[in-house]
Amino acid sequence: MEKSIKSWNDVEKLSNKNGFIPLEVYSENKKKFIIFKSRNPEQAKDEASVWNTYLSTKRTGYKNHNMYSEMYRFGWYEGKKRSGFWGNIEAAIGDLQLSNSPNITIFSAGSGRDLLKVGLAAGVWTSIAPKKIKGTCKEISGKYFRLEKPCARIIVTEFDENNYCELKKTIDDLKSKKLLTDEMISLCQWDFRERSPVAEATQDIVVFSLTGNYATIDEQPYILKEIAKSIKLGGHLIASTMASHYSFSANSKPLNIAKFILSTKLELSIARDFLRWGLKWSKMACKMYEKGYWANASAEIWSDFIAPSGMNKIKIYEGPSKLVPVEVLVAEKIL
Repeated sequence: MEKSIKSWNDVEKLSNKNGFIPLEVYSENKKKFIIFKSRNPEQAKDEASVWNTYLSTKRTGYKNHNMYSEMYRFGWYEGKKRSGFWGNIEAAIGDLQLSNSPNITIFSAGSGRDLLKVGLAAGVWTSIAPKKIKGTCKEISGKYFRLEKPCARIIVTEFDENNYCELKKTIDDLKSKKLLTDEMISLCQWDFRERSPVAEATQDIVVFSLTGNYATIDEQPYILKEIAKSIKLGGHLIASTMASHYSFSANSKPLNIAKFILSTKLELSIARDFLRWGLKWSKMACKMYEKGYWANASAEIWSDFIAPSGMNKIKIYEGPSKLVPVEVLVAEKIL
């Protein structure tokens, strides 16, 4: 098989009906067909340090609870004025007219929380939560879901090994509740600087959540092009990005971090850890931003980046939070 693969197109020809490239084939070939030159050694070292610190930090007194997963568990994305992160993504998906068998890809899936929210918004599941739970962060749980679209096909990815394991736990839990089947779900570790594990023109919806900012401004057009090519004619990209005017430096002060915490629903027990974690993250992010390794590009700029891929801007949701202005771009594949 390997000898017959001479291009990435040959790799994509081996994808399944959902457009997902088998893991063995993908793993063997993703390094052979890169989408742009590798980072310089200093950048790679700095990024490895940042992500290791950010993703491996544990909650005080809880050896097996990392902070990244805890912020999902405690409803960090469901706080006041937080719709720039997920509320607007869900609203955009809810406005689409989806069939009973949509192909959906969620890039960088946030330990499983994003899978639940996207699936609910897309009508794969409906909520059967009681009135007292409805509309709260507790509603986003397989405990309160009912399967509505068993013919839906979903691809989810994660970068970090620990978060990949958390995501798999979420998937296994949904399977145990008969809310997912093996045919419905595909899972893959994916680095956004590599080829995507999804074949060209196969997806109805692609969600790309607040990830492309962690690359240089020169890299972002290539990353978005790689993602956009997986969308079929008439399909949609829903992507969130930091507004260009956002300053890591201005927002890394303890007072601003404290205000940020007050805008969400974190419990006090985790808020203390979150403050320390947030301050450390902000300092690291400032360093990456000042060196040009990371860049915030507005949704309008991203719409220009994907226009050559046949994507037409439909709508931009402005970020409602001044502390962290996250914009959401909705674009349709027209060519």
